[in-house]
Amino acid sequence: SHQRYHYKLMMESKPTDMTVEQAEALDDIDFVWGTGLSDIWQKRYDEFKAFKARTGHCDVPENFEANKALSRWVRIQRYQYKLMMENKPS
Repeated sequence: SHQRYHYKLMMESKPTDMTVEQAEALDDIDFVWGTGLSDIWQKRYDEFKAFKARTGHCDVPENFEANKALSRWVRIQRYQYKLMMENKPS
C-alpha cells in the first residue's frame, strides 16, 4: 500500500510525506505494516505438504479445482526456481 511504502522510506531515513505522528496513529489502530506474504507462502506450503501426504506426489494439476490458489502457488514456485537456476532475477 501507499502507507507501507512511505513507512519503509521513513524507516530507511529517506524523504517521505509520512510523519512520525501519522505512523504512530496507524500503529495505534494496529495497522499491519508487512504485506503478510510470508504468512501466505507458509499457508500454501502447508497445503502443498498436505496435498503430497494425501496423493503421494507433488504434481498439483494446473487447474486444480479443489484449490486454485495452491495450483497457482506451485506454478509460481516452479517458475521462481527456474529463474534461480538460470541465475536470473526473480
